[in-house]
Amino acid sequence: MPTRVAETPLDCSTDLFFKFFKEKAFRLTDVCGAIVQKIELVDGTTSWVDVVGTRKRIYITPSPGTSENIKYEVQAVDNSSNKIVYKVLQGAMLHLYKNVVLTFEVTPASTAKWTIQYEKLDPSNKDPDVYTGLLGTANNNVNTYIRYGGEV
Repeated sequence: MPTRVAETPLDCSTDLFFKFFKEKAFRLTDVCGAIVQKIELVDGTTSWVDVVGTRKRIYITPSPGTSENIKYEVQAVDNSSNKIVYKVLQGAMLHLYKNVVLTFEVTPASTAKWTIQYEKLDPSNKDPDVYTGLLGTANNNVNTYIRYGGEV
């Protein structure tokens, strides 16, 4: 399966960065308000902490004047390697790609890395570069938020 990667150097605590995405995703609307309008728990999920089976829906602005929502599920969490795997279940992405899987990892080299694995439904569809751009921006925003003492 093809992949796209967004990798960002971190100068904040890597533990807090991982914790932000694992436990505090609801803060994305405050930290990344230009990108994330809303995030909610769905399908019986009652906790913001990412565990296998957790489902959320995120409402994003991929480009000015556009919006979409993406429903996703946590497929795996590896606390020892600071890695979470998400599978897209619903959303506009699935009109272009099938089997969309995002892997979030905070690396030992102090980087935040998102890998998007996807398969195009039609070979003429564009690669999901708009999403890797958004993920890179989110990484930078969260890094700054934590570096300057934002609550995690």
